[in-house]
Amino acid sequence: MNELSLIVLARAVHVLSGVAWAGATFVMAGVVVPLLARHGAEGAGRWLGMVGRRAGRASMVAALLTIVSGGYLFSALHPHDTSASGLVLKSGAVAALLSLAVGLLIVRPIGLSLARLQEPRPEGTPPGADVLQRMATLRQRVAIGSRVAAGLLGASVLAMAVFRYAAAV
Repeated sequence: MNELSLIVLARAVHVLSGVAWAGATFVMAGVVVPLLARHGAEGAGRWLGMVGRRAGRASMVAALLTIVSGGYLFSALHPHDTSASGLVLKSGAVAALLSLAVGLLIVRPIGLSLARLQEPRPEGTPPGADVLQRMATLRQRVAIGSRVAAGLLGASVLAMAVFRYAAAV
């Protein structure tokens, strides 16, 4: 495979996986997490947690493919780019890495803790007031973390979309 073919393949993987990562993140932050916060105490939390875990795994694979292919593309096409376009591209990459870090290191552990608290109890006993309070706190933290991750990823997507035009400004 020649270098141009590899670049085209990497670009296709980067764009498709980036769309999947951003889409999953925006749906989680804009739809699933708000529903969890609003209806989690009514019993929807367990189902929404399953949706979140499934989307989270798919999002993680997409994020890793995006970052690996993006790293290759940057090293192949912009190795020493210090232009305005290069700086916009680098800032977008940093925002994507920060979004991944927030998702992996903050949102995921909180979501797993929340999922453990939402597991069915023996003999259908309702959770105590302290557990309900802890679940509400965790839902709020997941919501904030998800919004931060989505905002960073949105900034990254915007930077990737406009980096070619930065030199014109």
